[in-house]
Amino acid sequence: MTGPGGDLPDDPTRPLRPVPPEPAPAPGSPGAAGPSASSGSSLTTRTARGFAWAFTGTVGQAVLQIGATVALARLLTPEEFGAAAAALLIVGLTQLVTQLGVAASLVHREDLDDRDVTAAFWFSVLVAAAFAAVLALGSPVISPLVGLPADSALLPLLSIALLFAGASATPLGLLQRDLRFRSMATVDLLAAGPALIGVSVVLAAAGFGASALAFGEIAAAVAKCAGYLALTRPRFRPEGPTASWGRLRPLLGYGAGFSIAQLGNWFALNADKLVVANALGTGPLGVYGRAYNLLSEPANIIGGAADKALFPAMARVRDDGPRLRAAYVRSASLVALVTAPAAVLLCVLAPEVVRVLLGAQWDAVVPLVQLFALVLLPRTSYKISTSLTRATGAVYRAAWRQWLYAGYVVVLTVTGGLLWGLVGVAAGASLAIVVHFLVMLQFSARVSPGLMGAVLRMYVKHVPALVLTVAATWGVAVLVRPLGIDLVTLAAAALAGGVASVGTLVVLRGRFAAELSVVRSLRGGGAPRGPRPDRPADAAAPAATGGRRRLPDDATVQLPAVGRGDAPRAVGHPADRR
Repeated sequence: MTGPGGDLPDDPTRPLRPVPPEPAPAPGSPGAAGPSASSGSSLTTRTARGFAWAFTGTVGQAVLQIGATVALARLLTPEEFGAAAAALLIVGLTQLVTQLGVAASLVHREDLDDRDVTAAFWFSVLVAAAFAAVLALGSPVISPLVGLPADSALLPLLSIALLFAGASATPLGLLQRDLRFRSMATVDLLAAGPALIGVSVVLAAAGFGASALAFGEIAAAVAKCAGYLALTRPRFRPEGPTASWGRLRPLLGYGAGFSIAQLGNWFALNADKLVVANALGTGPLGVYGRAYNLLSEPANIIGGAADKALFPAMARVRDDGPRLRAAYVRSASLVALVTAPAAVLLCVLAPEVVRVLLGAQWDAVVPLVQLFALVLLPRTSYKISTSLTRATGAVYRAAWRQWLYAGYVVVLTVTGGLLWGLVGVAAGASLAIVVHFLVMLQFSARVSPGLMGAVLRMYVKHVPALVLTVAATWGVAVLVRPLGIDLVTLAAAALAGGVASVGTLVVLRGRFAAELSVVRSLRGGGAPRGPRPDRPADAAAPAATGGRRRLPDDATVQLPAVGRGDAPRAVGHPADRR
């Protein structure tokens, strides 16, 4: 049996990934100013490229998802969408419980070997199998908790996807740790296209109803599991139970805190849906879910891609305060450059967007989309705070803030629902997003001193572009909307808003020099990669340190090239969505 690279002996004491150092720059070259400069430049470049690939992968998935939404909105009723959404609530919660933060622990650890990975893999698989069995057998009792009939087949079906998601958790952690976003993007696009979307649309057209969405989730989970395992090829031969538990304990120590935070985040993200499902029924839940998903796509494209790239990068420099703070501020500014114009377009053009994508029968979605669009920027930006707290290991201190967030959502959505129905639920959820964004920003400032002032100054410089984008988009929409042609209104107003946003950036480019330098780094060659040796150059070194080699802050991690891409969307979208 060979190791993950396929070319090294299966020695359990060797490091998980031999990491060659960056070649030293030649004297007088731009990178010869000093180790820290070289390290910072290379890590910034690779993080920017990781974000670019993560962004590309999620954009591709979003385009496919929009196409599926257009088709499915005309093939399924709001009640069928609501039934699938209710079942996915349970599966999403179960998935968080089964994984216990193991994937995040693999990313966070400074050193790792194959035996740690094997223990994590089998733990995730066994726990996922146990919970999948509980979900399938306990469906008659669990289904009514979210407004589904006791004899619904959705939970037994989705328990299959839960099992494959458990098997994907460990390879996902390895791919994120090694910044292999290009490889992951390819897998995700294949899973989102032919697997998830193709299966869902075909079966919906064949009359499968809500089960079409469940079968699509299963197909996507299988495709991602196979792709991630092919990319990482983990060592499958486990040690004995005692030795495996000894390796799991430090992983679960960090992962338990991460999971507590994620569970709080899950309840925060889904309390509004639980309120709608139990108080109003699956039909209104279908309407609410369509509005929520229209805004979750931009948030996941921008904030999700940033989190995928930033978490491993921040974890590498978590002890370097200035670099950590600079990464946060620059990333938040880049996110604002994309998110603010998108929020304006969605808010102003919500009627046209809904009619074009979903059809006139979904007009009830419009006010919900407008409310969610107003909080798209804080909803996306607080994920950067999440990356920072995970990278610095402050998972337990962040956990109670996630549960506090869940409390905001419950109180505000129930109050809003009682006063104004579905619109009140959306208003309460939006207000909770703003409060949580401010809480996480203040917490990030405690983790990284000096961050608050830098972030506030950064947001102030975006105000001119935001004002001009609003004026251009709204003005053109008012002029063109009387024509009554939705596509023309969309195209004209979006073009005007885009020109205003980009034009302001060009005029004020001096104020955005740091952000533009990151964009320019995507076109450069970056730091040169050292050749991957057939065997570790210093084979004796791992043995001297207990079979481990610490992952350097600026190592170019190289793995066997099997594919290209981005991190997966978990079944039911359980984590970091709002």
